Formats: sequence, structure tokens, C-alpha cells
Amino acid sequence: MKFSDFFYILPLIAAVSLGACSSDPSFSVKGSVDNAEGMTLLLERPDHAGVWIPLDSAHLKNNGKFEFRSIAPSDPQIYRLALATPDGDRYIYFPIDSIESLSITADAGTFASSYQIEGSDNARNLAQFEKQLLSFAPHISNPDSANAFKRRVYTSFLQDARGSVVSYYILTKTVDDTPLFNVDEDGSYFAAVATSFRQFRPDDPRTELLERTANESRKRRLSKTGQKTVIQAEEINLIPINLPDPNGSNIALSQVAGHGVPTALVFSDFNDAATPALNIELKKLYDTGRLKIYNVGVSTDPVEWRNSARNLPWTTVFANTSDLRNVAASYMIESLPTIFLIDADGNLKSRCTSVEDIKKGI
Repeated sequence: MKFSDFFYILPLIAAVSLGACSSDPSFSVKGSVDNAEGMTLLLERPDHAGVWIPLDSAHLKNNGKFEFRSIAPSDPQIYRLALATPDGDRYIYFPIDSIESLSITADAGTFASSYQIEGSDNARNLAQFEKQLLSFAPHISNPDSANAFKRRVYTSFLQDARGSVVSYYILTKTVDDTPLFNVDEDGSYFAAVATSFRQFRPDDPRTELLERTANESRKRRLSKTGQKTVIQAEEINLIPINLPDPNGSNIALSQVAGHGVPTALVFSDFNDAATPALNIELKKLYDTGRLKIYNVGVSTDPVEWRNSARNLPWTTVFANTSDLRNVAASYMIESLPTIFLIDADGNLKSRCTSVEDIKKGI
């Protein structure tokens, strides 16, 4: 199966001068390709239009050894090795942040699927993703399989990527011209990666692009559902909630809300890709001391929820399927996450669609 040579969202790539002096910072890629005698190996990078262009080449001898050295990019980028075989071109993709020295060993017959790469964690992560994608690719047209695969990819490669170029590459990957992550359907993933870039790589040109994409996706979703942005407090009464925390002790909403400080009542799915991004923004506001949080968490895995919830500084309780059904009916919850703002006296004030709405209300 041939993979598209284009990203779904084309990266903004700084030009690399091939004629730069040898004193410029550089990265190196070396290794060997077995059973590749007489074949040509190329080092390539994408240009500003996403078209892959060669930087260097090696005519492989019987030992298959090669070594490439090139000017380090000004921003992290994805490069690839391209091997021309009798059965068609095959590729190994890898990230370069700056002056890495990577080592790659492969066999011509299984060049794209069973290679080994050493030199950086990001390179190993990308290699693992590419191998998993090769196995998944035949099932991309199956919605259930695709959604399950994307959830695994998010947990394994995107959730803790900290603005890595690998996360951008994965998010914009296409298979036979089909996007792995679709802007219309997977806005929460784009939002999560955008938030990570904003936190860890605010000056990266991809950050603004990801944020625009995530915002556009959210607008489309709200337009389709006709969702309101804010409702008046009188539409919903404050219904009592009393659920277990990570230690198994029940904590009532009334124990947190209505004690002189506004409270955010947050209903969130701990398996959803957007939840970490939401928690990052909530923590910034929580740390100011102007807001308390009562977080009703949902997860298909209570153990996973418990481990995640213990890392949060605010009150977090667990809702099983029955609990969620009752609470959702009481609070007219149609989707997650859903946030309500409770005033300092314990009165339900408004429904909020974002942390910015909370800030305006406290």
C-alpha cells in the first residue's frame, strides 16, 4: 500500500540552504540497509508545498552502509529516507529537532515496516506509529476500526507529546489521500494538540495553524448541532450530586460549592482527547484561587480514571453509567465536556462553553 507524499495540513517549513558553510549546525543519519546492493538511497525533506525533495543520495554497496549529514532545520521537521527498489519506492520517516545523530538499520525487502532507529525518543515514537499505521491502513474505511485506532494513537503518541513535531505529523497524516484525522470529525484531537503547541511551542508556525483548524472544527460542530453558548441560570436548578472520589469516599457537590468562592461544575470524559487540554486551562484558573472545581469524571476504565484523577488538584468524583444517566437528565447534559458556573453563594449561574466563559462570570 502506497502512502501519500503530502500532509493533510501542509507544514510551514523554513528553507534550508544546501550551500551553507560546513560550520553550520548539522544533523547526521547513518546506518545500513541489508540486501540493497546497487540500490539508491535518498535523504529527503518536504518543501513549502509539501512535496518531498532530495537533499543527498547514496549508492549502496554490498555492506549497505550509508551516512548523510545536513544543515539542522530552524524549526523541528520531518525527514525521510527513500529507497528505490524493484517493487517500488519505500520510505522511513523520522523527526529532526536540531543536531541529532540518528542510526537506522533496515532490510531492503521490509524497508518501511521492520527497521530499527536509535538516537532520539521522538524518532522511536514515530517509527512505532508508522509500523502500527501500516497494519491499520487496510481498515481505514471502517469507521469503528478507525475511531478505535485514533483513540489508541492519541493515548500512545499525542497525549503527552508536549508540542513535538511528531504529534503534528501524526495529526496531519494521510493514507492513500485519506486523512487519518478528519477536521470535521476529530476536532477534539486538533484542539488537544493545538493546546500542547501553545504551551510548549508558542512561537512554532504550526501553533497558529492548529488553533485555527481546531476553532473552525468547533464552529462547524456547533453549527450542525445548533448548540447554545450560554443558558440562563433559571433554566436549571442546582441538583445535589454525591459521588466517590479516587479514594472511594463520597463527596457531595454541596461540600465544595457555596462557601464564598465560585465553583465550576465540570462534567468530562476522561477518555476524550480534548480533556487534557481542558484540564490545562482549568488549572491555570484554579491556581489563581478565584475558583473551586467539582469535576464529575467519566471513563470506561475506573482504574485509569482513578490514576488520572489523583493528579488533579481539585475535587474529582467518578460517575458510572447509571450515575451519569441520572445526572445528565437532571442537568440536561447532551454532550461532554459540559461546564456550569456556580456563584459564591451556591446558586447555579450559567452554562459555559469554555474556560473563557468561566473567567467572564467570576
